[in-house]
Amino acid sequence: MRYWQRAMIFCARHGGLTAAVHGSSFMTRFSRQFVAAEDGRGAVERMVQLRAEGRRGSLFYLGEYVESAQEVEATVQALLAGIPLLASSGLDVHVSVDPTQIGSMLSWELCRENAQRLAEAIRDSVQDAAPSASFGWPDASRDRQDVSRSMLMLDMEDSSVTQPTLDLYHALHDASLPVAVTVQSYLHRTTDDLAALVAKGAAVRLVKGAFAEPASRAHVRRADVDDAYRLHMTMLFSSAARETGVYPVLGTHDERMMRFGASLAQVGGWSSDGWEVEMLLGVRPAVQQRLVRQGTALRLYCPFGQSWWPYSVRRIGENPRNALFVLRSIAGV
Repeated sequence: MRYWQRAMIFCARHGGLTAAVHGSSFMTRFSRQFVAAEDGRGAVERMVQLRAEGRRGSLFYLGEYVESAQEVEATVQALLAGIPLLASSGLDVHVSVDPTQIGSMLSWELCRENAQRLAEAIRDSVQDAAPSASFGWPDASRDRQDVSRSMLMLDMEDSSVTQPTLDLYHALHDASLPVAVTVQSYLHRTTDDLAALVAKGAAVRLVKGAFAEPASRAHVRRADVDDAYRLHMTMLFSSAARETGVYPVLGTHDERMMRFGASLAQVGGWSSDGWEVEMLLGVRPAVQQRLVRQGTALRLYCPFGQSWWPYSVRRIGENPRNALFVLRSIAGV
């Protein structure tokens, strides 16, 4: 598994390979299934189409591990331009971002400033649309523009930045900004991290984890990873979590985990709009359609921009089975 991940990381970071793939008309057509558009306006238009089909979206600008101040600012500006487009299109203003995209490789202070700029822009756009909006427990009576689901979702990267990313979340949350955070269930520390987030009533995207972490930091056996994911879903759907206003987001393509989460929600008395599943755009479309038919709230991760190859190959690198998902998706299975 680790060799596969390392091979995909190598492909993602290889400049010559990236240039060659980006220059291929066939691969560009292939990427359109998994990348919403080349620019923010096109991505929002795609998200409007998805919403008409019963699927929400999260806007994400392609690019990662950015070490240039100019590129950091370009990323922030691209997202700032997309936020009012989401609001004016009647969509929830849901934006995902990697800390390394917005300055953490230069300084965490710069990252915090940029995250605050984005969160404030989301808050302001939502307040303009619905002045009474708040950012805690979703309230079905305010479903106009899904404002209660408007937030800056902090993606989680490798374990070296887990703590500062959580610190960033807590700082923005304590400033009453609309923010959510991703946690990786395979990390040994996640049970404690999640307990603190549940106590705070956080919106949490739970993923299994994709980086080649050592056994000292993370579960490495698939069965152990699955067990950890089930444990952490149980925490997210606990009575304590419902009381504090937790909003669970199950970031997974694993139907077993979706079913387990749905059963926890049903037993715990969670409303259908009190949690959601998040999947990648273009992956397992038949599963996406089934979830919509079942009435499960579904969100799709909607990337836009030019740097689609590193993103795509990293998604395949997260798990060899994702390569099969991609091939099956092309066939429409």
